[in-house]
Amino acid sequence: MLILELVSKALKRSKSFSIIFILNFCLAIASLSYLQFFKQSVDSSLDSKAKSLLGADLTVNSRFAITDEQIEDIKTKLPEIKNFSQGISTVSMVSSGKRARLMELVKINEAFPYYGGVKFDDKTIYPKGNSMPKPNEVWVYKEVLELLGLKKGDNLKIGKENFLIKKVILEDSLKAVSFSGFMPKIYLSEEALKATGLLQFGSTARYKLSYQFKENFSNDKLEEIENNLEKTIDKNLRALSPNDGRDRLLRVLNFITNFLSLVSLVSFFLGLVGLIYLYSGFLKKHQEDINILNDLGLKKSTISLTYLCHLFVLILISSIIVFSLILLSANFVAPIVQKLIGFEFDFSFNFSFFLKSALLLVLVSLSVGIPLITPLLQRNSTKFFKMIFWFTPFIVLLLVISHFVTPSKNIGLFFASAVLILILLFFIIGSFVLRKFDFSGHLENLSLSLALKNITRENKTSLTLFTAILLCTIFFSLIPQVGSSLSSALTQSANERPRFFVIDAKEEQLKDIQKSLDSFGAKLENTAPMVRARVIKINDNDISENLQKSNEANRSAVNLSYRKQLKKSETIIEGRVFSGVYDSSDFSKPIELSVEQRYASRNGIKLGDTILFDVLGLELEAKVVNIRSVNWIEFTPNFFFIMQDGAINDAPKTVLATISQGDYDASKLLLKLTDTFPSLTILDVKSLFETFASLVKNVTKITDNMSFYSIVIGLLMSFIIIQYQMNLQKNNILRLKMIGVKNKVIRDSFLIEYGLISFSASSLGIILGSIASYFISDILFESYWDFRADVLILYFLLIPILTMLIVALFTSRIIGQKENVLFGE
Repeated sequence: MLILELVSKALKRSKSFSIIFILNFCLAIASLSYLQFFKQSVDSSLDSKAKSLLGADLTVNSRFAITDEQIEDIKTKLPEIKNFSQGISTVSMVSSGKRARLMELVKINEAFPYYGGVKFDDKTIYPKGNSMPKPNEVWVYKEVLELLGLKKGDNLKIGKENFLIKKVILEDSLKAVSFSGFMPKIYLSEEALKATGLLQFGSTARYKLSYQFKENFSNDKLEEIENNLEKTIDKNLRALSPNDGRDRLLRVLNFITNFLSLVSLVSFFLGLVGLIYLYSGFLKKHQEDINILNDLGLKKSTISLTYLCHLFVLILISSIIVFSLILLSANFVAPIVQKLIGFEFDFSFNFSFFLKSALLLVLVSLSVGIPLITPLLQRNSTKFFKMIFWFTPFIVLLLVISHFVTPSKNIGLFFASAVLILILLFFIIGSFVLRKFDFSGHLENLSLSLALKNITRENKTSLTLFTAILLCTIFFSLIPQVGSSLSSALTQSANERPRFFVIDAKEEQLKDIQKSLDSFGAKLENTAPMVRARVIKINDNDISENLQKSNEANRSAVNLSYRKQLKKSETIIEGRVFSGVYDSSDFSKPIELSVEQRYASRNGIKLGDTILFDVLGLELEAKVVNIRSVNWIEFTPNFFFIMQDGAINDAPKTVLATISQGDYDASKLLLKLTDTFPSLTILDVKSLFETFASLVKNVTKITDNMSFYSIVIGLLMSFIIIQYQMNLQKNNILRLKMIGVKNKVIRDSFLIEYGLISFSASSLGIILGSIASYFISDILFESYWDFRADVLILYFLLIPILTMLIVALFTSRIIGQKENVLFGE
């Protein structure tokens, strides 16, 4: 009871501090709490909708046609089957007579999908109460109509045939797991797909077996069945369970969630810096109260527990406010979040989130409170490294929280470690510098003299403000420059690279394609043969021991090409160029092979390794003679594996190529090629880059807004610290006024003090943020770096100006008071 009474009195006697503390901590945890709360709702929804995303209990996919023997083999390894279907999808040019676009064609099967379904504009749903499309009918996404300028009931041309648009799809539960992702779908029957004449030898297609079991298995059990199946089936087959469909969508969402989590962590860290500063100041202000209670015989454990409870109550009140706002605003914010991520999730109140948060509150209170309270009870100064040791549990807690709030493994941990190391370095170096240059003299300018003395004497406040502003500036100068670098890379690629990318061309068609292009003033360039193959062994080791360890999983199917020399966009990192044309008719000599650098690194392939390929039943041995880097942003045909010219030239192949930029009508050129060569697949590279650039712009807009929130948090925290420090400076201000120092001199001293801190922190932050953005851009976008001088100048001026305006406001209010008022306070 005594502890509760003391806590109650502490709250009543320090109302202004309590309000400032609660505001600071609310802002610190708001973004992180909102993000985790909605992420949990998305995860929960995906768990319940996982089967709908896949459409089945289990699917088996392949880039090669699946044989009857393989189907029977799979069947013997699965539980009792209720339903089964064989699917196929491919990509092809589709035209309306006015326009042509690349679309995904999907064969629809009776009663499939088994879970979820396709919703049409007439409010009907397939397979509930709807029959299959007729051989002359197709179902299309709404985007297809917009892209081709069509309406329901019109005809469109696919391959050799024309089809009637019977239904328009509004929602498709399978959309999230499409292998071509960015392409709108067209559903058609098996008869219709055969009539198009698109599925020829070497055509790009994806084959799928879908299973529904008689027993209703859980998602985790289905994942276990999937894992067991993949161990025993052909390595070119890939099994998928509902959890894979969920994870595939999560990987898309995690790109944004990872970044937003890191931004939120910055807000959280800045808030915690403010929390430690504010509460340590509160304890020092009440040092006399602690000493009196100790002298009256109150146990140190009781005093310690009293202030720990006081800290916990403040954190608890802050958390209740934030959680209440989440609950009250969730239903209004949820539609906005759904629109941003492109996924409709069921909003759910998962109270385990609040229980976990409550546990973290207790741990935060203990890990912060004990290191701050203990030195005051001992009544002696604490060495710096001993203080760091006491804060070790707090640091460990921060690292654990950071690790679990980001979806991708270790990203949050590495980020938090880097930020904590930066903060520690700034404080260590800053403390050393301020002690080394402790200003005790006098300058002709009294305001400057007072400012320098305050900076060195109040070094903890100076360093806290400096670190907060520095972190804000680093982070917010880094993000726009990285986003702008990506946009610049895409824009340059769109303007300077080929206009179209040609897929599935036949070698005998190349001359005729060029003739068609001549009338438009375009050229067929960068032709590259593509041969389908499988990797059997690497250095006499089975493929499962190598590629399965990498991101390639168990994909032994690869595309090979051959040529005499490297392209301009390639550079040999290790090894030598090809010795010449391959001249062994019986393949007794290993074929020389070039491997792309990142692929080689992922799969453990090194210079001098031997790789055994299966090319349509013929086993060919190749030796790695060079590792090369490829500038993929050039967007010209290239391959992970390039063989020596003369080895596989006679193998069945398709050809990739590009069509040059020019002053021609792109729509007419597409229509001409689609009509003349129905099986040709043409990818609009410029449109693809522009679409992706638009997506990047939207994502960058979201991250910029969140980053702006972080800098606002940092500035607000800085202003709270400034205001709190100004209140603590009232005695100093009183002394200065009483000895005759003019109000203007006092005000100028504070403006100079905080101006120096904010200008130096902003300058260093912009430099460090720009350096970091350069290296990130160089690694990710291969030297595309966009220096945003306009943004940097804005933040360089904005942060110090705002800081000085706040200081001017606070000082005017305090300095304007009479000496007797200040003395009474």
